[in-house]
Amino acid sequence: MAALRITLFIVLSYIFAFTIDLIATISPLGSFIWGFVRMWSVTLSVALCMLIFREKLSIHFKRYLKISKKALVYYLVAPLIVYGALAIYIAIALPLNLFNFSVYIDIISTSLRSTLPSLSEEQIMNLATIAAYTQIISGYIAAISINAFFALGEEIGWRGYLYSVLGVKPTLLNTVAIGVLWGLWHSSAILLLGYNYSVNRVLGVLLFTLYAIVVSYPHLLITSAADSVIPASSLHGAVNALWGLTIVASNLSIELREVLLGLGVLGIATWIIVSIALYILLHRRRV
Repeated sequence: MAALRITLFIVLSYIFAFTIDLIATISPLGSFIWGFVRMWSVTLSVALCMLIFREKLSIHFKRYLKISKKALVYYLVAPLIVYGALAIYIAIALPLNLFNFSVYIDIISTSLRSTLPSLSEEQIMNLATIAAYTQIISGYIAAISINAFFALGEEIGWRGYLYSVLGVKPTLLNTVAIGVLWGLWHSSAILLLGYNYSVNRVLGVLLFTLYAIVVSYPHLLITSAADSVIPASSLHGAVNALWGLTIVASNLSIELREVLLGLGVLGIATWIIVSIALYILLHRRRV
């Protein structure tokens, strides 16, 4: 029965995702609408699976969305994991000349020059610098608000329904299984729309799947710790809010950015370090 439930959930989720991406290639939906519909289509797959297998939706959704003091604490703390991962990434990337924050400031300053032509160059650069650092800080607000709401649509499926069927334990097997299925769920978006990998699309499917595997462990760990998928949604939201900095803050060509930076080799290595650190921390607490 478990295998049938997993198979149906995956088939439905992939069909919905492919259909949405195909529609987006024919008639652009806009990133906001596309992202919302695609992410919440996973929850739709969960609901349909429960109806087909005659499970009570209210009971399961209450369990996935359990609200408690512990869940709230983890919800507020979870985005800090991403800030820590970003710090590790920068520490590795800087000596390799793969991270240059001034590039990000220049992107903002270019936009400001067109919108605020009356300002001097010094004023533009000062304003761009403030805006760049402010956006990093405000990423936390986005992570626990709009981004978390969007991500919740996915988390109910991957860290809720699928994780519960697999046993709700953050084991290596569950991490790899959920990471692979979650990563490949993005493949139609990568191949059809160039999502995250506009140049290296085929290679991007492999890279993003590896990335999804290593990012999955913190999501599973915090879901188990909080006994709720709600904290995983703020963690996911923080990744979406902050991790893009690893791509834009670089002088590399777009081809090399996709392969080497935050969604490539260096990003995968960074989240392996984060996952190992979290595992060691959890093991020591148990001991």
